[in-house]
Amino acid sequence: MRIAISGSHSLGKSTLVRDFQAAHPEFELLDEPYRELVAHHERIHFAERASQRCNRLMTQHAIDRINQARLHRPNTPLICDRSCLDFIPYSHYARAMGSSEGLPLQQRLKTAEVRPDMQEKNGLPFPSDINAAFIEELWRTITESKALSHYDLIAFVPLTGDPSLDPCMENDGIRSVERAYRDWVDAAFKQLYRHDLPNRNAGSCRVVEISGSRPDRVMQLERVIGMA
Repeated sequence: MRIAISGSHSLGKSTLVRDFQAAHPEFELLDEPYRELVAHHERIHFAERASQRCNRLMTQHAIDRINQARLHRPNTPLICDRSCLDFIPYSHYARAMGSSEGLPLQQRLKTAEVRPDMQEKNGLPFPSDINAAFIEELWRTITESKALSHYDLIAFVPLTGDPSLDPCMENDGIRSVERAYRDWVDAAFKQLYRHDLPNRNAGSCRVVEISGSRPDRVMQLERVIGMA
C-alpha cells in the first residue's frame, strides 16, 4: 500500500502523515520533497517567487521516489507527505501572481518571504518564470512517468470552511502565513482533483478527500484503506 497525502500548505497534512505512521509503524514515511531537497542543499522558492527549476525539481523528486519504491520495495507500505501532483497548483499560483503572463498587477496577491536567506527576489516585478507551457510540461512529465499508477491512494486534505476543522495558520519559519495564499492554492487543488485530473484521465490512482479533527483524519484514512 502506497499512500500520498496532498493539499495546500498549513492544513495538517504532515501531522496526518506522522499520526498515521505512529499508529502504523510498518509504513515507511517519505517526507515532503521540499524538506528532502533542502537537506541536500537545494534552494527552493515558494509562492509568487517559485521558479520552473524549483517546481520541476520537486515534481521529479516525488516521481522518482514513488517509482523507485514500486520497483525496489514493492512490498513496503509507504505514506508520502505530498504527491507528484502537488506542484501543479503551486505553479498555477506562481504563474498568476509572479509571472509576466499572470493577472493584472493590481489583482495580484503578495506574500512575505519569511526566510532571511531567500530574499533576493523580493524586488523583482516578475519573480517567477512559470508560464502555461511549463504547467503543461509538468502534466506531461507526470503522465509519461506512470507515477500516478504507483500510488494506491492519494488522500486530498481540503479546506472545509469550518473553523473548528480547518487548522490555524502557523509560522513554521519556511512558508508565508498569508491566509489568502493558502485559500487560493486550496481552490487550485480542488480544481485539480475534482475536475482536471478526472478530465485528463492521466493514468490516475484512487483519490479521496479527508477532513475532520486530527484523530478523525487518521480514522478516515484507516477506513478508506480497510484497516478499521
